[in-house]
Amino acid sequence: RLALSLLPGSMGHRTLASVPALWASIPCPRSELRLDLVLASGQSFRWREQSPAHWSGVLANRVWTLTQTEEQLYCTVYRGDTGQVGRPTLEELKVVRQYFQLDVSLSQLYHHWSTVDPHFQEVAQKFQGVRLLQQDPIECLFSFICSSNNNIARITGMVERLCQAFGPRLIELDDVTYHGFPSLQALAEPSWRYI
Repeated sequence: RLALSLLPGSMGHRTLASVPALWASIPCPRSELRLDLVLASGQSFRWREQSPAHWSGVLANRVWTLTQTEEQLYCTVYRGDTGQVGRPTLEELKVVRQYFQLDVSLSQLYHHWSTVDPHFQEVAQKFQGVRLLQQDPIECLFSFICSSNNNIARITGMVERLCQAFGPRLIELDDVTYHGFPSLQALAEPSWRYI
């Protein structure tokens, strides 16, 4: 399988079971992060569950697939045209840690909030592992602008079309083309106003 994933044009979304050598893990219990709740919550519109419990999306102009067990967050990165196939580096994993703000103890925050708010204490039991994402400010701003009077599905489509039209092409996996979020310079180009 590893040899197949190295062939140009044949790259597909990885699963942890298919190519375990290309994954790295970060210690992170599900009580600190629940991918299914956070990535589908409407904070970010760039993540899709491509196979069961495996979420693929764009972060820091790289395409990632994330999955988790009860105690570990697993990550693999697709480096596109650079030709570098390998597990995420420590620097790349740092980006994931910052995105999910994993240095913040969610259990301590939940405990504190539960002591001051009985309603939160009740709700927190059902929604453990929900945290705020530390997103790129430009992408977050434009996503917020798209959110006015819309639903998550429509906002997701709007953000995706914006990225396809003006963002850099990163990689294609299983006939899905991923684009980075456009720069302010690309969005300021006068030619797009006439589209």
